[in-house]
Amino acid sequence: MTVRLDNPFPLFMDAEGDPLHNGYVYMGEPGQDPETHPLPTFWDEGLTITAEQPFRTRGGYIVDGANPAFVFAAGDDYSIRVRDSAGGELLFLASTALTGEQFQPLDSDLTAIAALATTTFGRNLLTLANQAALKTATGIPDPLPLAGGNVTGNIGRQGSGTHLYHFSDTLTSGRVFLTDHDAADPTSLPGDTWRKKVAP
Repeated sequence: MTVRLDNPFPLFMDAEGDPLHNGYVYMGEPGQDPETHPLPTFWDEGLTITAEQPFRTRGGYIVDGANPAFVFAAGDDYSIRVRDSAGGELLFLASTALTGEQFQPLDSDLTAIAALATTTFGRNLLTLANQAALKTATGIPDPLPLAGGNVTGNIGRQGSGTHLYHFSDTLTSGRVFLTDHDAADPTSLPGDTWRKKVAP
């Protein structure tokens, strides 16, 4: 693996495009004036080392003492103002949050495509707790175990082979017997079928 050397610190410029020296940077509540509504700010990501505002700049970087430093605050949006060493405003943004619309504006065609690709039913399946809940939601019946099991209704077979149908609710057996020509009658339940081999 290789890594490229880069500058991780944000760079602030003055009105002439030179790195801002002895400037002031303010970080505040979104939608508010950051000088009158400052956010609690910190020098560490864990928000434990308080960073007093305004932040000062040296060579375009915010510094903590003599060293370039990151500034952190809770939340995902903030307002910002940058002033030069004489107090002149260089930059003000009421909000720095990025919204989806900046990358892809809402479009009726895209919305229609998204509606076709996803349904409430499909999205709800993603929230089910386990396999049993999925079977219940989709109506998937339990399979017959290898050792056999019980089913209700008629069983149909695709292709060739014997098809057993019951046309009366009183018929609960579906046994088919094939015996030698001289065997005794094996049937005992309604619905049993007995076939005998032809006598030699």
